[in-house]
Formats: sequence, C-alpha cells, structure tokens
Amino acid sequence: MTEDQVTGNKKTDSHVDVVILTTSGSYPSTGTDSVPSHQKVRQQLKKAAQALGLVDTDTWVAKVGGREIDPEKSYIDNGLTGSVRIDFGPREGGGGA
Repeated sequence: MTEDQVTGNKKTDSHVDVVILTTSGSYPSTGTDSVPSHQKVRQQLKKAAQALGLVDTDTWVAKVGGREIDPEKSYIDNGLTGSVRIDFGPREGGGGA
C-alpha cells in the first residue's frame, strides 16, 4: 500500500484518482474520484458528461499528458496509475486555407 500525499489516505494500486477536465468544467467539481483501475475509462467519461450536461460526446477524445487514450480500455490497459487528469473534448480540427 502507498500513502496518498494529497489526503493522507491509505490506498492500494487497485484504484486510481481521476479528474476529468472539459471546456464546460471539471468532474468531479472538486477533488478526484477514486475508481477501480480495471474499470473502463468510458464509464467515468459518461458520468462526467451527465454531471456537466454535455451532449453528443461520442466523437470526443480523451487525453492524458497530451497523449490520446482509448476509453474502451481500462486505466491499467492505458498505462494510467495514481492520480490521472483526463482532458476530454472535441478532436481538434486541422484548419487550413
């Protein structure tokens, strides 16, 4: 078990602390959610969309540290552990003239 430096709570590697950031706000609005590390990322993204009143997020992308992750995979399968900050939003357009 490791010591969580933010809260001082004892925890196991079977959970990750997750916050989802969008242009409409963050979920949860304060702190993080502790979720099972084997849970698919998609589940937390759906919770965030509902809580923030987001619609039509099917084509949005999730990124951690600028790297796109696969929401259909678990946190572990995406190589995510500890505290995870997920940027969730529309795919950036290419632009051009």
